[in-house]
Amino acid sequence: MVEMRSFCVALVFGCFLSACSSEVSDNAQTPTVASDATDEILVRVEPVEDAMSETKTIVILGDSLTAGYNLAQSEALPAVIERRLKSNGLSVKLVNAGVSGDTTAMGLARYDWSVSSADPDILVIALGANDFLSGFPAEVAQENLEAIIERAQADGISVVLAGLEPRWPETYEMLQPGYAKLYPDLAEAYDVPLYEGFMRGVWDEPDLLMLDGLHPTVEGVEKMADRLTVFLAGQLAE
Repeated sequence: MVEMRSFCVALVFGCFLSACSSEVSDNAQTPTVASDATDEILVRVEPVEDAMSETKTIVILGDSLTAGYNLAQSEALPAVIERRLKSNGLSVKLVNAGVSGDTTAMGLARYDWSVSSADPDILVIALGANDFLSGFPAEVAQENLEAIIERAQADGISVVLAGLEPRWPETYEMLQPGYAKLYPDLAEAYDVPLYEGFMRGVWDEPDLLMLDGLHPTVEGVEKMADRLTVFLAGQLAE
């Protein structure tokens, strides 16, 4: 069952990513959303010399999309983003805290060893698709995400929330409104940046997906990393 959820998670997250809100903005009251003009933004990211005196750690807490389903660790999203940030002169370490099939409850349960143990400067939360696919009410995911955010903030960790924009067959129609507003509401309530559209530009491109039609290929992950890299660079600059 976990494997099936991990298999389906990309479809939902694929419909999902929007703004870097993991390439986030600032501490404004309104959560920041990344621009669609990816190419234009990327052009503005230039190598930075001595940008940071010490290495900054970023943990991405997620599921199969973070873990790198059927990919080598060096091809997974966190590793790709780390290489890109370093190529821009940033001293960073990205921790892949993705576990295929994980729900928000599972992510919360492993907070201590997946997040606290890494003592990160930034935590990117990319969870919730498996809750949706399992038919859990949005309130259940909200409770767990709130707990993760509150623990991270209590630990002095900056949080970036990757939001879910669910689109699924009629079976899940009643769940969609709750999940669609869940992430924007949490970002506003906790004053954290919202990264919308985790798989934007990938989920609807067959050439960027594996044969399952759901999970990104190596090229798909590279595409996913485009906006998120820029977003995180902005967070590190604050």
